[in-house]
Amino acid sequence: MLNYLSAEWYKLRRTKGIFIAFGVLLALIATMFIPSAWYEEPTFGVYAIAYLVSLILGFFLAPVFASRVFDDQYGRGTLKNEIVFGIPRRRIYLGKLLLGGATGTASALIVLSFYLLLGLLTGGGGGQENVLACAELCLRGTLIVLPLWLASLSLSFCLLTLIRSGAGAIALNYILLFFTVPLALMAPGTHTDSHLWNFFSYWHFVSPFRGIYEPVNGEPVLPALGWSLAVGVGWIVVTTAVGLAAFNQREIK
Repeated sequence: MLNYLSAEWYKLRRTKGIFIAFGVLLALIATMFIPSAWYEEPTFGVYAIAYLVSLILGFFLAPVFASRVFDDQYGRGTLKNEIVFGIPRRRIYLGKLLLGGATGTASALIVLSFYLLLGLLTGGGGGQENVLACAELCLRGTLIVLPLWLASLSLSFCLLTLIRSGAGAIALNYILLFFTVPLALMAPGTHTDSHLWNFFSYWHFVSPFRGIYEPVNGEPVLPALGWSLAVGVGWIVVTTAVGLAAFNQREIK
């Protein structure tokens, strides 16, 4: 598995687009720290709340990481070479999924470090104690959302495996995200008291982060790590099982 991961990482490193996109993302983050971007000079606490709210955007980046790792191998016809070479399909699927997760996790930590550094340089008002508390809030938010983001990545990878067209899989993925994420952020029973709605509202991979958008006394409420892990791991297990079963049965041309 380590040799396979190393080979996949070598292929990913040669894909310049993902690094250019990541650089653009960091540049966009930096614009938040331009003084003229805010009506009043923000404190580090304001930056921390803005960071937590913007974490929702990470779910929409999961398809990008999944597609870059999978690299449209159905369309390119390169997947057959790996199978003919004797690499087990389980190793191919899990190896690509692990690489996508590792790359996304590393990217999240870089973004967090970059954001905190700029926050410390430009918005550290409120004393050292306040700065440390807000930095801890950002770190906790990242750790809590990470298993949920990995669940979104696993769903993306499952769709790429089920649908032969890479563009079609990504399009369907974004349609699902744009329609289900806003619904999952609504409180259970908002429109109906049906058990199906409550199940969806509780177990969608975005649902645990609902507290960020339902602040109490103006402060965001982070979900319990246990709920986040349960939802994230549940999605990862189910989508991986479905994707792996479909990949084992698919005829590779």
